[in-house]
Amino acid sequence: MFESLHAMSESIRILVLLLSAVVYALAFPPHDWRPLVLVGLGGFFWSLQGCTTGQACLYGLLWGLVTFAFGLSWLWNIFHGFALLLWLILALFPAAFAMLCASAQMRRLGGWSLAAFIALAWCAMEFIRCELMPLRFPWMSVGLALEPWPLVSWIGVYGLGLVIALIVAGMQQVGWNVMWLLPVLGVAWTFEMRLIQAPEMPMPVSLVQAEIAPLSRYLALSDQTAETAKLIVWPEYAVPKDVRASSDLVTIQALAAKRKAILVFGTQTGLGGAKWQNTALTIDGSRVLGEHGKHHTVHLFNDGETGPTMKAIDTPLGRMGTPVCFDCDFQDVVRRMTLDGAAFFAVPSMDASHWGEKLHIQHAQFFRLRAAENRRAFIVAASSGVSQIITPNGVQSQNLPTMVEGVMDGVVTPQKDITFFTRFGWLTPWLALSAVTLWFAWLLWMPHGPIVTPSLK
Repeated sequence: MFESLHAMSESIRILVLLLSAVVYALAFPPHDWRPLVLVGLGGFFWSLQGCTTGQACLYGLLWGLVTFAFGLSWLWNIFHGFALLLWLILALFPAAFAMLCASAQMRRLGGWSLAAFIALAWCAMEFIRCELMPLRFPWMSVGLALEPWPLVSWIGVYGLGLVIALIVAGMQQVGWNVMWLLPVLGVAWTFEMRLIQAPEMPMPVSLVQAEIAPLSRYLALSDQTAETAKLIVWPEYAVPKDVRASSDLVTIQALAAKRKAILVFGTQTGLGGAKWQNTALTIDGSRVLGEHGKHHTVHLFNDGETGPTMKAIDTPLGRMGTPVCFDCDFQDVVRRMTLDGAAFFAVPSMDASHWGEKLHIQHAQFFRLRAAENRRAFIVAASSGVSQIITPNGVQSQNLPTMVEGVMDGVVTPQKDITFFTRFGWLTPWLALSAVTLWFAWLLWMPHGPIVTPSLK
């Protein structure tokens, strides 16, 4: 075992573990101390060295509880005491990761091999937590902390997490010379930005930010938007009923006709009986151009039935994607709409004001991430913020702050090129999951033995 770890007291190890959990959480909004994700991850990895699988499980569980309770404190605002169970469920994934790492060490894995195994295991566990388990929860992945995200249009947010985990683990297993990978990431990001094709003519757009407002208020706020706007976006649940079953649709179409604009807004679609679908409806002054039923409904809420398709919509402005809020927390909806020809995105969104500003600021990151992965401009109208206009490289060009009502005018720049991520790079976490599963299965056939001791440089 590591001689330094033999001499290290349990209290020091636990102190490092707790501090690294807090430091890791500080890398995310609203603090945004992004480089700390390397420190937090490094402290966690270091505290697992020389552990048995049982010890590693407990350390991983403790690290996860502190990380998620501190970083996702807003869960208490929504679920109160039930948040304790949610934090515990999320903590199971760093616990499982820690057990994998300890088991690999006990089977004589070391050096670059151990660093690679750690990186693959981290990527796989993040991917399972964020996208595969029934209670999918994509907050606080390593890649999210690195906005703007180098390589994200190539390997996505989980692939970026894999690279960072490899750098941190490699530094601990083989020494500081692994740090040459950091400037490589910087160069890759610069190159990535230059790959964006010259956009088509910028298109003037507007959005409305208001929560639980009557239709008359949305109409009045829309009249305050720029007369040149060709697209106006309202939030999710702006019309919280089946608008096509009432005279309200005619009223909204009259606004669109007067402004000579296309309007995207959140409403509902009746499916018969008590069933309904959370819908983004796209209209002009005379007809319904298309709709999208929310594919990723929010866990533990009555958010309607799952929308079955992920298609772009043909409009006079070009093909457009209209995912609804939570759809953008996951990679599939935006990616498939992009492959279906969406040149830009208009997103109705809602985060209730009483959920807290911290949630709003953290959630706003996902829209910028999806823009960067697929190189598509976004206009996001959120009920109580953060409403934002996002460039194709994932940079927020304009925003409305949280907890205010208002309008915002700007431009979006349609794009037609398809990124490597959109075509193939989204498979990166699947490959990592497959690789670490096969590798661990092979390790299980190997006998236990002394843990390999790398030189700690």
